[in-house]
Amino acid sequence: MVAAAYLALIGDVVGSRLVDDRPHLQSALTSAMESINPRYAKAIAAGFTLTVGDEFQGLLAEPAPLVELLAQLRADVHPVELRFGLGVGPLSTPLQPVALGMDGPCFHRARQAVERAEANGTPVEVEPASAASTIYSLLSAALRRRWTVRQRQVHDLAASGLAGKQIAAQLGITASAVSQHLQAADRDSLAQAEAAWLASVVDLLASEEGPA
Repeated sequence: MVAAAYLALIGDVVGSRLVDDRPHLQSALTSAMESINPRYAKAIAAGFTLTVGDEFQGLLAEPAPLVELLAQLRADVHPVELRFGLGVGPLSTPLQPVALGMDGPCFHRARQAVERAEANGTPVEVEPASAASTIYSLLSAALRRRWTVRQRQVHDLAASGLAGKQIAAQLGITASAVSQHLQAADRDSLAQAEAAWLASVVDLLASEEGPA
């Protein structure tokens, strides 16, 4: 029998103490959880939920939709920024419908990763780390710091799977403006790093599976 490996995700709000409208933030986070759970139900092993303060967590059985999922979470709480810690490994406790009341290496590693993201000022970290995850963390951090608020919003909506015309309609701008924002944000370069990063997470998940 092979022990299943999971991808635990812990998310947190960057600079949460500086957010003035906390009721709105909590409402946005709650809505984000309610949105991603049905949308990514096939990949989710235990549903995403708010935990303590502004933190939330979930458990994925497979990482295929990871880039879109993170982008949607960011877009749902815009303009607030999020940081993510991803931990790959098994569970030590029974699987639950919602990501509460569970323990194991995947959650311990996710905690290490989100703490490293906070210390490094990076938007996402993975534990165990790889060369691809380190490159992606540093590149995405550098780009997101130089983006305008609008560039960040357009990028996250595009990365969540929305087409240019959909983004334009949602934001009340032209499709040409969407293209210009994505070009200025260097979306193509980041997408290449994302692809390598996601492949490394897939490989890591496979390597963590072992005898029960």
